[in-house]
Amino acid sequence: MAEGFLDRQWGRLDEVAENCINELVNRNLIQPIDIYDDGTVKYCRVHDMVLDLIISLSDEENFATVLNGRAYNSFPNKIRRLSMQFSGKEHNGAVCAITETKIYVRSLTTFPQFEQIPHIVLVDFHALRVLDLARCYWLENKHVKHIGSSRHLRYLRIGSGKITELPDEIGKLQHLETLDLRYCYSLLRLPSTMAQLRKLVRLSVSNATQLPASGFRSLQALEELRFWKTDDPVRFAEEVNESGKCNLRHLRIGGEIAERLFCNPYSTYPCLQVLKIMSNIGMVPRGMASLKNLVKLCIRVWEFDNEGLQVLMGMPSMAHLQLLVIQDIKEKLTVGSNGFKLLKVFHFLYNRPATPFVFKHTASGGLRISEKKTDGLRLTFAPGAVPALRRFCLDLNPMIVASDFLVHLGVEHLSGVAQLEVKIDCYRAVLGRVEALESSIEKAINLHPNREIFVHRVSEDFMFKDEKEWKEAVLKERKEMENFCR
Repeated sequence: MAEGFLDRQWGRLDEVAENCINELVNRNLIQPIDIYDDGTVKYCRVHDMVLDLIISLSDEENFATVLNGRAYNSFPNKIRRLSMQFSGKEHNGAVCAITETKIYVRSLTTFPQFEQIPHIVLVDFHALRVLDLARCYWLENKHVKHIGSSRHLRYLRIGSGKITELPDEIGKLQHLETLDLRYCYSLLRLPSTMAQLRKLVRLSVSNATQLPASGFRSLQALEELRFWKTDDPVRFAEEVNESGKCNLRHLRIGGEIAERLFCNPYSTYPCLQVLKIMSNIGMVPRGMASLKNLVKLCIRVWEFDNEGLQVLMGMPSMAHLQLLVIQDIKEKLTVGSNGFKLLKVFHFLYNRPATPFVFKHTASGGLRISEKKTDGLRLTFAPGAVPALRRFCLDLNPMIVASDFLVHLGVEHLSGVAQLEVKIDCYRAVLGRVEALESSIEKAINLHPNREIFVHRVSEDFMFKDEKEWKEAVLKERKEMENFCR
């Protein structure tokens, strides 16, 4: 996409690119090796023989130069695309060739095995479209200070914990479409000149990086955004809503930002298809009821009630839902036949904190300890619910879920489910309760022989051997909390 191999007259470039990938997969030229829950390909590879053929044809056509440990007698007069996979003295000749032909290089990609490239390699690449420096942990600020000289850059990915700031001249990259800074963990903020990137389509930063709220409305081409925090959440929400970010299609954000963006039930994001809220929020924001075209949602809430359920069920395009409830389900919830018509994958996590105590403020301003009530899993599916559901994943804590939870859950009403996966979180759980839960699931397997049912444990090393050991640990923890309150 960044090099212009795809034509916009064929449609949206990302959709055209995905069709090309699917066609190559169907022809067995590309092999998918990791697949998301919704069936889309996450990682892929090519067969070794196909790879050798690709490299050979690339050499013949001078399409790409690959530094992967092979010995080169000579290098092309014009290096157009460079893949740097290994470093060493054998590549001294390559560095000279790159220096002499840098005005022709359109794509430069490095891999983690490549230890270091000279500073000069990152300067004055006037034809460069793609610069991929992912996980180049040796990169420092000085290596990217002249990045603005590559005026035709469309794709830029940098990954280094030593990068603490980006130069203001990044605003000169007027053709930049993708900026990926997810692995720049020491980059605390972006320069204000980011607002000048009018063609930016995809922006991803690490959890530590603060996006400037001011000037965000100028990024009208933005479709994909991944970040956790901003210097002014209120202004950021105003800028997004005032500018009517109609192009936003993929949004990955923190809980505080989500609450600001979706607090207004009349705010609309007509193109939004994927929303991932990666940190905890109080409840399902009521403004999310307007997300009519949302296909995939990942959300983590402290409390889940019937109104929140109705908001989720009211999203007519939802096909993939991952819902994590951290604290309580306040009431008995029933998923009926009036929603989730297209939902195919449902990943439900009900895994409250393992400690059975909570702190509560007293009238005098102090703290007291109260025990949590265990109400179990208060969710059930009615007949005819979720007709398109094919994969149902449950992530449960056996200390808060009854062993016969599947009976009350109404799994028998999910006639279309072909795969049921149950993950049992053994952290601070009692072995007997884990085994009782597994036994109950085993009975359910016998009742549903035509379904694939997978059951597995996690965090077994932190499990208590019996109730006595668990109670002793709980009493010890309570004493520590009481001492803390004093």
